[in-house]
Amino acid sequence: MAKKVPAPKKPAADNTKQLVEAIATVKHLQDFIKEHGSVDKALGAVSRVCGLVELTGGIGQLKQALEIVGREGAEPQEQAPPQPQQ
Repeated sequence: MAKKVPAPKKPAADNTKQLVEAIATVKHLQDFIKEHGSVDKALGAVSRVCGLVELTGGIGQLKQALEIVGREGAEPQEQAPPQPQQ
């Protein structure tokens, strides 16, 4: 009969790294929920962003669209020349 080879153990450094990343992720998630007021509102925001990503065809395209809209909103508005008073 062949002996079963035990699965290699992950080094402790990997476990520590995963724990630190998990803690950071949870902290960011808590901050995100606080910014939106509740879990339901945070989930609604995520859902809307996912919809925008799908609508624009991906994260890259969404970023480009937001940059274009941001530039257009930052351009100074041309004012019509004052109308002569009669």
